[in-house]
Amino acid sequence: MLSHLYLSPHLDDAVISCGGLIAQQAAAGELVSVLTICAGDPPAGPLSSFARELHERWGESSSPIAARRAEDRVACGRLDAVVVHLDIPDAIYRRDPEGELLYSSESEILGPVHMKEQGLIQHLADLLEEQCPVEFRIYCPLGVGGHVDHRLTRRAAERLNVRLWYYYDLPYSARGEILPPELGLPPGNEITWLLSNGEIDAWAAAVAMYQSQLSTFWTDMQTLHRELRDYHDTFEGLRLLMPEET
Repeated sequence: MLSHLYLSPHLDDAVISCGGLIAQQAAAGELVSVLTICAGDPPAGPLSSFARELHERWGESSSPIAARRAEDRVACGRLDAVVVHLDIPDAIYRRDPEGELLYSSESEILGPVHMKEQGLIQHLADLLEEQCPVEFRIYCPLGVGGHVDHRLTRRAAERLNVRLWYYYDLPYSARGEILPPELGLPPGNEITWLLSNGEIDAWAAAVAMYQSQLSTFWTDMQTLHRELRDYHDTFEGLRLLMPEET
């Protein structure tokens, strides 16, 4: 029986992008784990105005990342997925060795990995080497939309000696956003994975557990459910890129 590991840049990405498939796999008795990369607490030091704005949007919790980790445990629990959190901070908190913030605006988090973070790519690859059993099927974000942490996740995962499956990052892919040219489309065969109505319902219900993030993407639960349903039905299933046979 298959075991599955989803690499999630943030505390919501894998469930937003693949929640219906996770629900299907878990219901079939297969082991499913969701490993979130940027789940670490912010380091000491003042926040950028951009990070403060995001905290306000997330609900002004006294510990916003701890609150987001709790949301992730609930969301993944609804799908019967195991949760693993790494301690790398979100891009909005990361600094260079001199203490300067690396990503302090929306335009900066939607660009390439900073040149001062090239070592972080290998550090993450080393962490993933420990966390990704070779017998598991590993799912990696393509990086649609271009968020730096999605690029970081993909670039580190591609240093592993494993055959990766890729998922299309939602909701960005559903909204016509593109894959950054420097990433490109990896070799493989695109497939669509058909979900039942119940699996789509479970998907939307799990995404709704990320209360701090909902207002960023959707106006209400009905809008969320409709976007997931429309995306699935447009492509007659959930899109994945399956590795080429060797």
